[in-house]
Amino acid sequence: MSAVKKKDIRAYSLEELQQFFTVNGDQAFRGKQVYQWLWNKGVHDFDAMTNISKSTRQFLDDHFTINHIAVDQQQRSQDGTIKNKVNLFDGRVGRVGFNSRQRPNHCMCFFSSGVQFGLFVLRDSQAKAHA
Repeated sequence: MSAVKKKDIRAYSLEELQQFFTVNGDQAFRGKQVYQWLWNKGVHDFDAMTNISKSTRQFLDDHFTINHIAVDQQQRSQDGTIKNKVNLFDGRVGRVGFNSRQRPNHCMCFFSSGVQFGLFVLRDSQAKAHA
């Protein structure tokens, strides 16, 4: 039997998580609980989801991974710009810049991996990718 590659649970919308649970014999509200743990509480481990049964947490761990980034370095300038160097779960390195005074809802993100390069411009919680 071949190993099943786990999917990044953060790639799922609230609706997709609810559907995942109903398709697998659980109730839709469980998807909302997991979504809140991921996006409101920022957990990086299923075991931290303490209002979810251990068997459900194990089921999640069997099917998913929680990919996250780690801030490696941070710079703050006098004009309110914040620049972070981040390490991604897959080994890529990224740079993220925010200008909180002039454009509080804008973010410029640069990620590279070998010859691949991506630029993401985030505005008001929406992302546009440019490769």
